[in-house]
Amino acid sequence: MSGSSDAQSAASVTGETILAARFDPGIAGHGTLVISLFLLVSVFGALLIPLWLLASRWYYPEYMQRLSCRLTTQAVEIRKGVFFRKESTIPLNRITDVRLHDGPIMRHYGLRGLRVETAGQAGQNAGSEGDLIGIIDAAEMRDAILRQRQKVLSGEPSTAAVSAATGDAQLLAEIRDILARIEGRLPAGGS
Repeated sequence: MSGSSDAQSAASVTGETILAARFDPGIAGHGTLVISLFLLVSVFGALLIPLWLLASRWYYPEYMQRLSCRLTTQAVEIRKGVFFRKESTIPLNRITDVRLHDGPIMRHYGLRGLRVETAGQAGQNAGSEGDLIGIIDAAEMRDAILRQRQKVLSGEPSTAAVSAATGDAQLLAEIRDILARIEGRLPAGGS
């Protein structure tokens, strides 16, 4: 996975990383073709195709470098964009569905899309807070998101929460033992 160092940190405000997505380099060919087709059908866009083909050689490596998706214990964190950057943190308890999608051009490049839908979205054309193309093993990422979402909704403690609670219990036991030793050294009568 490519991304900034803070996107790759093991823990964040939303918890520890459970799964970090990796992206297929085929995104570049797919995006170049889709935008070229769009330019071809527009009135003056056909004149811009050679310029776009040159610009896409710079654009897609930059895009891939800034693209990341992490599933944490409490949220899905998405970062993407070159000129207009977008960082989304989607709490798992707000996710209503995670859909896989592909079209003929995506299938040609062996790509699948992952769309994270949240409460308040409606209809076929509603915008998605998390829409990513080219996640390697998108079905695994979808399943992991849905499993972790179920854990969050059912109140099941995450691994990080269990280890923190265990650490807290150990700390309290150490404090208890220290207090017992201190009390053992105090003279009878309490002072």
